[in-house]
Amino acid sequence: MPRLALPSIPPPAYHRLVRYAVDLGNSAAKVGYLREGALVSLRVAAPANPRDASAWRGVAEALLNLAASEGGAATELVVGSVVPEGAAALREVAATRGVAVELLQSRDLPLVSRLEEPDRIGVDRALAAWFTYAQQGAPHRRGAIAVTLGTALTLTCVSRTGELLGGAIAASPLLAARALASGTAALPEVTLYDESPEIPGPIGASTESALAAGILRSTRGGLAALINESVIEMERRDPGSPAPAISLTGGAATAGWSVGIRADLRDPDLVVRALLALPRSVRT
Repeated sequence: MPRLALPSIPPPAYHRLVRYAVDLGNSAAKVGYLREGALVSLRVAAPANPRDASAWRGVAEALLNLAASEGGAATELVVGSVVPEGAAALREVAATRGVAVELLQSRDLPLVSRLEEPDRIGVDRALAAWFTYAQQGAPHRRGAIAVTLGTALTLTCVSRTGELLGGAIAASPLLAARALASGTAALPEVTLYDESPEIPGPIGASTESALAAGILRSTRGGLAALINESVIEMERRDPGSPAPAISLTGGAATAGWSVGIRADLRDPDLVVRALLALPRSVRT
């Protein structure tokens, strides 16, 4: 008796989950993922006007296309954004591609806030502070200071018991250059490459080089003083506590003007790394 041929049954469809972390800032939009345990970070320049919603849509399209070309089409995004227009544009673009978006808020992080207005702190500051504390502070029973070097320079302090204390905000070299040009009659707006590994000499022979020398070095000096005074204040509030861990992140974390600042952790992509490291249980 001939054997009946059985109908072929196709194997179940396999849908690969591809999760990306997205950091939307005023200077750049970054997307990152882990490849064999190593971070892969990609970036697209932010719009010149961070409030331009239509320009942000183009940035979101470019960012997701870049991610897809490197690591595959996204199925899920975990997002930290300090630009509302950027976050809204990313949601819209992701929705057209069927990509789930989880927008992280500062209050979602496992830190006890001691801020007067907890919801107003930028999520990038909170992420950098939490990650620095989790990686370099808590394991050594000490606090942490996270410094972000972006369009604004921020310093955020966490006590050794995991309390988000606050910090300081200052102008970046780029904002200082714009302010000097717009606030004076004759000074030009100097073009600064604040992420460059080089730093111009301290004595500029032209107006432009003098501006570059003064802006970059005064920023470094001011930031170093802020860190030092914050360390002293944290020790005053918690006598006998070890010196806090210090991290530098943002595009200028490895720049020539910032290399003289002492740091336990120096990583331009620390916020992206923090987004990927945050436990899902915290975000659900």
